Amino acid sequence: MADGVAPKDVYKTLSTPAGVDRAFKKLDQIKGDVIWWDTGATALQLLASGQAVMSVAYNGRITGINRSEKKNFKFVFPGSIYAVDSWVILKGSPNKADAMKFIAYASKPDVQAKLPQYIAYGMTNVKAQAMVLAQYASELPTAPENLKTSIPLDADFWTGNVGPLTQRFNAWLAK
Repeated sequence: MADGVAPKDVYKTLSTPAGVDRAFKKLDQIKGDVIWWDTGATALQLLASGQAVMSVAYNGRITGINRSEKKNFKFVFPGSIYAVDSWVILKGSPNKADAMKFIAYASKPDVQAKLPQYIAYGMTNVKAQAMVLAQYASELPTAPENLKTSIPLDADFWTGNVGPLTQRFNAWLAK
């Protein structure tokens, strides 16, 4: 997207050798300005210190520092990539019935709508979004205005390409 690829065409473009070359050419252009971090806390430290003016960061951590330390970091959702997490119950779990009850409870819209008061993670129940307090709604990746400019993570693409792309990225990074 940083090179002008439309969000809807990202995975189609990256599915070609020319598209991958294009992505790495763009990375070449910004390499000297990138600060790599390996923990979510580091991204916040870089922002708070002014060492970085923008960062990829966990949105829950951003709202956390904004609320606890009165920072005013903003989100930029256009072009973001979202993924959906899941609850699972291990086969043979001795507490399967209780786990099912918990998942049913946690999936209720009125319960999910309370989550943004504590952390700005998106909700899986679309009915919950309308119940979120207005002061928290725009911070959520699942807010309709934020979702319409985002693209879903394509797990099938990454399953088939993570190996060669990681190898190429690591070689690029080592240069």
